[in-house]
Amino acid sequence: MRTGSLIIILLIIFQISCTKQKQNVFLSDMKYVSGELINVDCLIGKPYRLFFHDTLLFICDPYDSKTLTVLDVRDNQCIDRILRIGSGPGEVSGPLRFSLSPVHNKLYVFQIQSGIFNVYDISDKSLTLEESVHISERPANVVATEGALVGIGPFEKGRYHLYDREGNLMNHAGTYPSEEIKNAHARFFLHQGELCSQSGGMYFALGSSYSDNLEFYKIRNGQTELLKKYGKGDVHAQFDNTVQLDDNCLLGYKSSYATDKYCYMLYSGKTFAENNRRVSWGKNIFVFEWNGNFVKSFHLSHEVLAFAIDESNGIIYGIVLHEGEASIMKFKT
Repeated sequence: MRTGSLIIILLIIFQISCTKQKQNVFLSDMKYVSGELINVDCLIGKPYRLFFHDTLLFICDPYDSKTLTVLDVRDNQCIDRILRIGSGPGEVSGPLRFSLSPVHNKLYVFQIQSGIFNVYDISDKSLTLEESVHISERPANVVATEGALVGIGPFEKGRYHLYDREGNLMNHAGTYPSEEIKNAHARFFLHQGELCSQSGGMYFALGSSYSDNLEFYKIRNGQTELLKKYGKGDVHAQFDNTVQLDDNCLLGYKSSYATDKYCYMLYSGKTFAENNRRVSWGKNIFVFEWNGNFVKSFHLSHEVLAFAIDESNGIIYGIVLHEGEASIMKFKT
């Protein structure tokens, strides 16, 4: 009896140890990266997203009638403000979600209120509307892969919905970490997160905002395959029309960035209380191959709200707070 009890205890200890190692592997052996401010005098709104293409940094910085500020990083000069706010051809309105295809030289803009997914060509360093897809379900976010558009809820069935280029529903996939929650809105908002995709390939990933849940999928012939899943996905929060976080709620993935080769995820790792009851910002960037294999991680010298990657030159651009105002910082990896 004593031998049997000892074996059970050892197995439990081993299981706990393995779980901790899996949870901490991303945070071990991190490369510290120091940042320096870029002297930019053209940020006039509240920047919340960055994209890098060629020598240009696109800053989602809505103000007046324009949505994007274009910065040439060779001399740190703002050269244009583009993407007009409105209801005309090529114009956008309401809350927006941005993603980029460096392979196809495309900028994707999803308009949440209207459910319209616009595709712009940026090869000549300006925006030209090429395609506009209306998705009647009006998801919370949509990203592109080579063969399908991927949307996240709230949905009655599935965590992810796949659409064709006409906006038609092709399939649904995935389950939430807490399927016992029956209310679709509660299920989605408690497990909402950062969705990103390999726009020139078949992969997409989602990192949960309020837990350590991270999932990688592959799309093949209209079907999805779960490749890797990290974290337990426990959310310490309640939903009553809005998300109400407990002080011990773990803040997970706060921003993401996709290149054709890698998926980058910004991770907080703090509790809601430790983060001064803020839900955004983070210093840790985890790098994954699109099949979900972990590659490496960076620990930034400053917290960032969002970031962009210049892979050719090993540079991370981030939105930081400096003296109470939003600024752009460059981190050389």
